[in-house]
Amino acid sequence: MKHHTFATALALASLAFAGTAAADQTFTILQDLPALTHVDVGLDGSSHGDIMAFEAPFTTEDGTTGTMSGMVITVDIAVGEGGHFLDRIAQIVVDFGGSDTLVIGGIASYPTGEVIMAPDAPQLRAVIGGTGRFIGARGQVATTRRDAGHYEHSFTLLD
Repeated sequence: MKHHTFATALALASLAFAGTAAADQTFTILQDLPALTHVDVGLDGSSHGDIMAFEAPFTTEDGTTGTMSGMVITVDIAVGEGGHFLDRIAQIVVDFGGSDTLVIGGIASYPTGEVIMAPDAPQLRAVIGGTGRFIGARGQVATTRRDAGHYEHSFTLLD
């Protein structure tokens, strides 16, 4: 009986700790000004389905360079009488060279009518995968646009 009680307690303790995630890796990259391409889909002007594609070089804290590229898609829907839903969805690839990449997905918040993020207002997005040394990556990235025009991306990856 004591053996079963101990085994049960051990199993419950294992489950309690299995749900907690600790930061395994944190690092920051600095992204230069991006090259932007706007694709006007559907109605003329800023509207539902429009795409902003971008590409920009970046540098890691240790001096490694790479390329960040992605798309931001506008979701712009009339809701009820006079209501309005506006959001932007981002899909981003951070390419460190070779086979090492991180994939980011989430919301991209921009001030109304703007095509760039507000300065010094961090946005969180999910790290949803990776390749090479980042295979199976998960975590989050805090992205902040600085007044000088560059972007700072602070990654927290879980073990």
